[in-house]
Amino acid sequence: MRGTWPYLAVAVLLAGCSTPVGIPESTSRGAARFDLWVLGRAQDGGLPHLGCEKPCCTEARAAGRTEFPACLGIHDRRTGRLVLVEATPAIEAQVAMLHGLAGATGRARRPVDALLLTHAHVGHYLGLAQFGREVASTSRLPVFVTPSMASFLRSNGPWSQLVAIDQVDLREVAPVDPGVGGGTCEPIEGLRVEVLRVPHRDEFSDTVAFRFHGPARTVLFVPDVDRWEAHGGLLERLLEGVDVAYIDGTFFDGSELPGRDLSEIPHPPIVDTMERLASFAREHPG
Repeated sequence: MRGTWPYLAVAVLLAGCSTPVGIPESTSRGAARFDLWVLGRAQDGGLPHLGCEKPCCTEARAAGRTEFPACLGIHDRRTGRLVLVEATPAIEAQVAMLHGLAGATGRARRPVDALLLTHAHVGHYLGLAQFGREVASTSRLPVFVTPSMASFLRSNGPWSQLVAIDQVDLREVAPVDPGVGGGTCEPIEGLRVEVLRVPHRDEFSDTVAFRFHGPARTVLFVPDVDRWEAHGGLLERLLEGVDVAYIDGTFFDGSELPGRDLSEIPHPPIVDTMERLASFAREHPG
């Protein structure tokens, strides 16, 4: 995969008040088979965020600036196949970005070749509806989900209609705990994905992280997870064997939401993740 550093690089998937960043391309690996691009890194509502009246949002509205919810796109250079990771409310713009980056044309009713979903919170699956007959009207698009997520989609409209009329083809993968073997899928040939169970608010489905294994590099994607201190060793287990990690960075230190009970939305603060990775950073400067 392109866009990785020789040592572990950790990027946080931020709340809306941020500016875009890129991952520099390694020059030591030659031509890669897969490209992996960050198509969005904001919290579920993106930027500007509904209900946000802080300067980051008000200035973004005035300037017409937007940031999209957390999402990845993967391109197989050999076959031209495309994988979308998360179906956010900004799915059309993100798929268009993926097509532009990959040089893909003529996709029409097959915007991507596979879709992976982490869980049933609004920023991660609402865009799935746009594969329905009212919009893209796809045919048996492979959608990789956990059995819990599959049950939710089959039992609730409008998602149930997509399943019933074969516009999506749910491919169930049983998740495993980090450090335990199994729980893998191959959404396109040559790309192995570990489906890892992580703790989160599981009102409608369970929540997973993904580890993407290309021929030379491994990328971790964990956009939502509970605070690390409640689950000792979880961060270290998730990072095992990883070259680049995209980690939940919804809150910097918890002060962003005065008056809200953070126990109801227990994301790990960025400052905590930085502290936990400080010793690794010292051992691998730069």
